[in-house]
Amino acid sequence: MPSEFVRRAAFVVSAAAAFACKRPEQSTPPPAVVATYYVGTTATTSPDGSQPYGPAKTIAVRRTVDPAQGSIEELVVHPGEQFVTLLQRRPGDAAVFAASDRAGGFTGTVTFTGPEWAWTAWTYDIAMTDGSGELQGTGRLGERSLDTDKLFVGPDGQPRARIAEHLEQVDEPTYASARDGLLASAP
Repeated sequence: MPSEFVRRAAFVVSAAAAFACKRPEQSTPPPAVVATYYVGTTATTSPDGSQPYGPAKTIAVRRTVDPAQGSIEELVVHPGEQFVTLLQRRPGDAAVFAASDRAGGFTGTVTFTGPEWAWTAWTYDIAMTDGSGELQGTGRLGERSLDTDKLFVGPDGQPRARIAEHLEQVDEPTYASARDGLLASAP
C-alpha cells in the first residue's frame, strides 16, 4: 500500500470525522466561533480489516466551527505533518457541506444528521483530485469521543483500504502538547 495514499486518505478521514459535532446544549448555532480538540488514533487496514497497513498512529485535531459563516475548519496533525480541511455549508441545505483541503488533494461533501450544529452522525463522499480514488464512509459522535469508518475505493471501483479512527475530546493544553509532540516527530 503506497504511503502517499495512506497519508492522504487518513487526513481526509480525520478531518471530516470531527468536523461539526460539539454537542452543545442547544440546537441553534452559537453566536461565537468555537474550537474543540481531539486526540486519538487512526488505523489503516485491508478493506476487510484483517491486515494492518502499518501500525496505528496518534493524531491530534483542532476543529473550529463558525456557524455565522457556515464554515468548519479542521487542523489535523499527524507525526511530522499537518493538514487543513475546510467545510463550507452549501446554500439551501443546512446539513450538506462542501469539503476540500488547502493542498487541493480532495473535494466532495460531508452530510450531517442530527440537530443543527450539534450533529451526531455524518457520511463522507470524497474524491481525490489526482484520480486515485474515492473515500466513502460514516462517522458518529459519542458523549466525549468520535469514531469514523471509511473505505478508500480505487478508480476501478475496488476497495483498497479501510481507515478507522477513534478520537477522545480533550482540553486545549492536552491537544497542544500532543500536537507539538507529533509535529516534532518524523512521519
